[in-house]
Amino acid sequence: MNQLIIRYLTNNISTEERKTLDAWKAMHPENKMEFEQLEQAWIKSECLKTFKQIDSSKDWHCIRGKLKPVNQKTQPVKRLSFTARKIAAITIPLIMMAALGFAYWNVPGFGRLSAHSTQNLIETLSLPDGSMVTLNRHSKIIYPSNIATAKNRRIALSGEAFFKVNHNNTPFVVNAGEALVQVMGTEFNVQQHMQDVSVSVISGKVKVSTNKVQVQLEKGERAQIKKGKMIQESAIAENDIYWFSKTLIFNGATLSHICKQLQQNFPQIKSVQFKAMDLNTKLSTTFKNQSLEEILEELEIHFDKKIVFDGITLTVSE
Repeated sequence: MNQLIIRYLTNNISTEERKTLDAWKAMHPENKMEFEQLEQAWIKSECLKTFKQIDSSKDWHCIRGKLKPVNQKTQPVKRLSFTARKIAAITIPLIMMAALGFAYWNVPGFGRLSAHSTQNLIETLSLPDGSMVTLNRHSKIIYPSNIATAKNRRIALSGEAFFKVNHNNTPFVVNAGEALVQVMGTEFNVQQHMQDVSVSVISGKVKVSTNKVQVQLEKGERAQIKKGKMIQESAIAENDIYWFSKTLIFNGATLSHICKQLQQNFPQIKSVQFKAMDLNTKLSTTFKNQSLEEILEELEIHFDKKIVFDGITLTVSE
């Protein structure tokens, strides 16, 4: 049957062969699906376009015109035997079909899989199933092209992304590093760097699992996986998505805790130094869409401390 499909795709199929192929497709829905997938893969490969652009006669005359005659005996041309030509005629199309099939099932953007990546910008995209994904800078996701109808909505993540999952009866699974995050409908953030993974839940529930352990997280909880170990803890999950929401929330937080949170969310802060005493005073406040300079000015007033950032180090003093 592979030979008939090849002959069909290359427009070399006879009427009788076409009837045989049509009968095979009608025998079972899986046959028809397989044929349609291969046909789409063939079309996307642009192989036909490449072949059609070749004018062998024109190219040969061009090359021959540039050749200089030489005085030497003509050597007999060795031709492939009939058997070798027959084997090549069968194996080469099969190899092409195998390559197309591999690309369809494994190469993002070619057929079964789709991909989206970011460079220096934060981008939001709507998946075909209605879920929303916001990708942080230098991040990438790969997902099934038919995610709207797939039995399992499985996504591969590299980097960091905030997910707002559209609720339906199909599980939504994010594969990040060695962690699997499974939900039905919720809002959560996943950060993956090498083998370290952090999952924070904004609303709903998620299940986080590795080869060794599994935990269930609810709103306001975080799971961190480092060196193969998982830690479950309470957290203000909104602070983990500052890159997305531009909001920081502190409930009874000390100045040292706030400064460490600022260092986590503002990469220009390389280190923090505390030269002041009495850092145990607590503060409850929210910063939304404010610059680092504006936040530091407010903290100086609240804590009655001098807070200076020199472009590298954040220093707190009396």
